[in-house]
Amino acid sequence: MYCTLVDIRATVPENDLIQLTDDTTPPVAVNQVNVDRAITDAGELIDGYLRGRYTLPLSPVPGLLNTLAADVAIYRLYARRIKLTPPEGVTERYKSALKILEQIQTDKISLGSEGSGGAATPEAGGAVVSGPARLFSRDSMRGF
Repeated sequence: MYCTLVDIRATVPENDLIQLTDDTTPPVAVNQVNVDRAITDAGELIDGYLRGRYTLPLSPVPGLLNTLAADVAIYRLYARRIKLTPPEGVTERYKSALKILEQIQTDKISLGSEGSGGAATPEAGGAVVSGPARLFSRDSMRGF
């Protein structure tokens, strides 16, 4: 998990969080199951962008991913309510999170070198090739 209920509570007022998560009438408390589902969905979305570029799961979780996960999870909580349009700020943060994830995926933004799943590049910038010895070299083909 890239974020927790505590991270979401830091952004969403408690009354709103109760309204978004509790399906009873009247809503009385934050439903942890619904929050966990939104957090899991956000994590799976993020992993989809990171897979192939980073070794998952990331440990420790970079602060940027914590923020992005919270933004996506909050949007998912609003999406649970079909008749409720998310506030403009929530939608903008969600769209921004997706753009940042695309930039991470295309290597325009890096989460750091730890956990990188890509091939290591040589320090000098040249190509490094390894493999078995050549069967046909310049010397063995001399005279043909």
